[in-house]
Amino acid sequence: MGMRNSVIAVPVSGGVDAGNRESSKIEVQEKNGCKGVFAKEEIAMDSFIKLEGVITSHPTRYSIRLGEDKHLSVPPDREVTQSHEFFWKYLNHSCQPNGEINTAELTFRPLRKIVQGEECTFNYLTTEYEMAAPFACHCGAANCFGLIRGYKYLSTEQREELTAHARTRFEN
Repeated sequence: MGMRNSVIAVPVSGGVDAGNRESSKIEVQEKNGCKGVFAKEEIAMDSFIKLEGVITSHPTRYSIRLGEDKHLSVPPDREVTQSHEFFWKYLNHSCQPNGEINTAELTFRPLRKIVQGEECTFNYLTTEYEMAAPFACHCGAANCFGLIRGYKYLSTEQREELTAHARTRFEN
């Protein structure tokens, strides 16, 4: 069996630190038939929330790309509930997000203050080189990328626009 099809169960945990207190400020809610992560109270711009899960060698619809053949996933033997343990599975995409994923630190970091009741989002194009499940974006942002297939499919102009406003983890 090739490495590409195997699951490497390497647990990653944020541990207990000051940033993890922010995880109590979020909750998974269902709105308009879709789940998302929402702020239960204000989340300051200088805070962060650690990401937990396992590292796998292949992408899924809900994984987050950390590097080539390295994806953060929910452990295969775990049922995801509405707790904040694997909250990142429900972080939705926005072309004009209020947060970002720092793949080196395994954190979600606000790009600005996130107010109570606001959905926490990040731009999938900043982590996903090629989407396992592409989709049409309907975020309504003036700079909407439209079809979200991954960084690989962006034009040079789109890549420049994206990197002007967010950190990406890809070489141009």
